[in-house]
Amino acid sequence: GVMLATVLLGVSVGWPVVVGRGRPQGLAGAHVPLAAPARRSFGASMLETISRDAPAPTGPNPYKLVESDLEHIKTSIKKVLSDNRGGSSAISKNEVLTMAAREFMQRKGKSFRPMVVLLVGRATNPDFSIGNRHYKLAVIAEMIHTASLIHADVLEEDETDVSQGTLVHQEVALDVGNKVCILAGDFLLAKAAVELSLLDHADVTEIVAKGLESICEGGMLAFDGSASLRETGGAGGGADTALGARALMSVQEHLHILGRGTAQLIGNSCQCAAILSGHAPESPTAQACLQFGEGLAMAQQLVGEADAMESLLKKKRRSAKMIYAQGHFPLSTPLLIAAESSPELAEALRRGFATEGDALKVLDRVERSGAVARTQEIATEHTQLAVDSLALLPPSDTRDALRVLCHKVLTGASIKP
Repeated sequence: GVMLATVLLGVSVGWPVVVGRGRPQGLAGAHVPLAAPARRSFGASMLETISRDAPAPTGPNPYKLVESDLEHIKTSIKKVLSDNRGGSSAISKNEVLTMAAREFMQRKGKSFRPMVVLLVGRATNPDFSIGNRHYKLAVIAEMIHTASLIHADVLEEDETDVSQGTLVHQEVALDVGNKVCILAGDFLLAKAAVELSLLDHADVTEIVAKGLESICEGGMLAFDGSASLRETGGAGGGADTALGARALMSVQEHLHILGRGTAQLIGNSCQCAAILSGHAPESPTAQACLQFGEGLAMAQQLVGEADAMESLLKKKRRSAKMIYAQGHFPLSTPLLIAAESSPELAEALRRGFATEGDALKVLDRVERSGAVARTQEIATEHTQLAVDSLALLPPSDTRDALRVLCHKVLTGASIKP
């Protein structure tokens, strides 16, 4: 627990995390080939080819398979958030922490990461069962993930759309909402550290801590990319700022940031689930679970970006006027793919949509470039990597359910029945 506590303390007080500062320099508008996701070879054959158009694999519904376990997880999380062992009564009555707990419990998608951890733990256990340690790991992974989301919801001082923040931002002043974000995230990380120490497993502690460090690195790299736009005139930086001071983030850089974010945490959590099922950290099974989690999480994020862009394109087709005056869009894989073949689009991104009509022009070029389809192709590549990793696991209903889950993620289908 000491290692994670040290990392958490560093995050809370703002100690710098050492990350590579070098950024590949490429000209916006020059096509950069997208490399396939890194693949580890485990000597296992491919289970099947997966695609968005293919029928769903045969197997149990993944959510139904661990539904009762997930209810236990939800109860455990509520207990962890309300438990005040070693604390003062003032903490348990603190209104900020009460809001933090509410923020956590009302967020959507709380079942996905615990479900993946439990399914991997069961699929890698010799008797296909899971125990209290797997439950605790699922709780830890979800609290760390949610803490990262809450911290990411801290708003800029000039932000006027409070819907971009947390539920608390919609009820209190912006500066108060930001303080709640910071305190709530720190609170969840502290709780995760306590729970991780109770697992009393050195390897799992180290791997989860590395996952948290990776999230911090991904966040810093993302901030570095947005800072680049501000320095070059984007995001309100002003039209007089020199455009080329720093290059627009490349697709590969963006994918690296996604990988260093929650994808790494989910991959590490899946590896830890296999370790708690009796496998050594560097064993082929544990490494295959690491690759599965990374591939699945990357696919989920890429599908989300593709779907969000497709929604904007549909909105444009219905009413171009609604898009014409819209502000900037967050950087995403479809935008960056389209920017590689359109210097005009890249320039609009760098100046932060400062010119009237930029948003509509950007979407026109994204639609013509086929960037959404290419993003879906990259998501398919990562999903295939996840499915291939499952070939090393023993045949079981749980392994089949994980294949079904991969298809659901790739097609954007509902996880719950």
